[in-house]
Amino acid sequence: MIISYRWLSDYVRLEAAADGTPPIDELVHRLLMSGLNHEATWGVGSDTAIEIEVTSNRPDCLGHIGVARETALLFSRPLHLPDPRPAEGPAAVGVAVAIETPEICPFYSARVIRGVRVGPSPAWLVDRLATVGVESVNNIVDVTNFVMFECGQPLHAFDLAKIRGNSIRIRRARSGERFQAINHREYLLNDSMGVIADASGPVALAGVMGGAESEIGPETVDVLLESAQFAPLVVRAAARGLALPSASSYRFERGPDPAAVEWASRRAAALILDMAGGVLEQGTATAGTLACAPASIDLRPQRVGEVLGVDVPQERQRLILVGLGCVAEAAPAGRTRWLAPTWRRDISREIDLVEEIARIQGYDSVPEGHAISVRPVEPSARERTLRTATAVLVSAGMCEAMTRSVVSEALEATVSPWSTAACLVVSPALVRGADRLRRTLLPSLLEARGGNMAVGAPHGDLFEVAHAYLARVAGGPAGHEHSPAEEPLLLALVTGGDFSEAKGRAEAVLRRLRVGWNQSGPAASSILYRPVALDIFASGRGAEIVLHRPDREPERVGVVGEFAPAALQRFDLVGPVSGAEIRLDRLEFAVAAEPKVQRPSDYPAVQRDLNLVVDQAVPWGEIAAAVRDAAGELLEDCRLVQVWEDAERLGAGRKSFVIALRLRSTTGTLSSDATRGVVEQIVAACGARCGAALRG
Repeated sequence: MIISYRWLSDYVRLEAAADGTPPIDELVHRLLMSGLNHEATWGVGSDTAIEIEVTSNRPDCLGHIGVARETALLFSRPLHLPDPRPAEGPAAVGVAVAIETPEICPFYSARVIRGVRVGPSPAWLVDRLATVGVESVNNIVDVTNFVMFECGQPLHAFDLAKIRGNSIRIRRARSGERFQAINHREYLLNDSMGVIADASGPVALAGVMGGAESEIGPETVDVLLESAQFAPLVVRAAARGLALPSASSYRFERGPDPAAVEWASRRAAALILDMAGGVLEQGTATAGTLACAPASIDLRPQRVGEVLGVDVPQERQRLILVGLGCVAEAAPAGRTRWLAPTWRRDISREIDLVEEIARIQGYDSVPEGHAISVRPVEPSARERTLRTATAVLVSAGMCEAMTRSVVSEALEATVSPWSTAACLVVSPALVRGADRLRRTLLPSLLEARGGNMAVGAPHGDLFEVAHAYLARVAGGPAGHEHSPAEEPLLLALVTGGDFSEAKGRAEAVLRRLRVGWNQSGPAASSILYRPVALDIFASGRGAEIVLHRPDREPERVGVVGEFAPAALQRFDLVGPVSGAEIRLDRLEFAVAAEPKVQRPSDYPAVQRDLNLVVDQAVPWGEIAAAVRDAAGELLEDCRLVQVWEDAERLGAGRKSFVIALRLRSTTGTLSSDATRGVVEQIVAACGARCGAALRG
């Protein structure tokens, strides 16, 4: 961003040195220390141009007023801003505005000025624009550029006589639609882009550039002045997709101040009336709703000292925040509450206010060697879950992988265990040939294992923790309507070996997370393995991991299986290879901040074997869950010894599970009667839940 020193002085006056030299060096230093890095300074006629680096979170400083706010606060000088109130004529505004795509353009406004005289701009305006590197075109276009560099809100002026139908529609471009921009080059549009259209076609590319057919020229008499709010992502995609960057798109991509939309329109209208004459029609033609909801933030004054290590008096904190544009609100005792300014949407948390106070107070005010009080930060439930699960797999000798979130159409074709909705497509593609957001991590890990094997790396046991991206379906969880995607946190692993190899590793993770293992009481949970059919797993060699919790519906938290021959062939792998995928975001509830350590029992264990006959369709997981629930804390181990089938002895469609139980009490030696009672409870539970019976 290039700043004109004389232009900046219109809003905040800085005291010159004794010899009359402007304090440019001091200005540059203070802006640098506040986060606006200095790039260069050079003279332009009688003015001085100062180039500063503006980070992406500070779009307010992409205009002179934003830099003036910073300057006024840093130098403790008053800020003088214009209050434009253009005089309106008797006629009402005579154009219609409609928005067909609010996701592209939330708000659009138009003013009409009739009877203007297009000509050269006054010398002061030409000089201001020349300092910031913009050539003068004519008085109308120069005004729109001036206001954009003044407040950061882009504007556009149309020749109203060239707007067919006397109406404006904001819509999506049609695929294959052609548009000639004011640079007199033609561009081929697609339906991801937004256009400003009249009755016959596009007259501007939304947020990027106006069209050549409706540009202001010497013959222009009536002007339509546009001021709008456009979606940053749409503008960025259009500007990059067409290789058509502009000063407007640069600002819309970063999100200018919503409150400046109306101010900029009034400011430009007043300047046009002053320089080009004409009559401003009454009112403004508008459509949509201006998205402008600043955050309300609580600040604990003592928190500033805790973070910085040096106290900043509360009155000084107040002056800084007021100078930044924050508005004080009523707050509970011991706190202050602030409404963030509309031009600072990057301020949303207490720590943001602390950072702003530190920035303006000056980081150099923090003394070197001063002891800073430190409070340990307790890791969140998600962090603890992730660390625990990762530690289990690393200790098992697996290597952590990092694969791309965007995949090819072929790789994404695998059915996701988590959603049947179509995948989300990224446009333009972030990686050549990869424009799909993956819904499962397993294909990526199989591809990585295949690559390792191809280069002679025999150890291909990999795991990854990453987000998947699922299209949000109607009727999903409330409060997330703003996001088109659900982002579950997944843990996926791929290992050599059959089904039992992957199941064992998944079970080790769940056991360390204390999910469904040796729990009792009203908050106990249990895990059940059920057969599942997924195209990536071999037939009859896949299972879903189902979590049962009190007062909740059972939910799938994982899948495990042995990969199908077709999947292995696709990635040039030789079987057997198995894998598992677990939703860590559904298991955060189980991880305690402080793991409980229990002293081993001093009393002997009791071993019992059971031979249960069940229907062929009953899985082992159903029996194991019933055993765990019935035995409670007395169960130390439950192990499947043998599965036996004999139609003559057991009956058609029946099978036998031979189970080894180990029971132990922490309060005393289990008596024969107590052991018999527990075993009877187990048999009864298996019979009630699974239709099992002891083999006679």
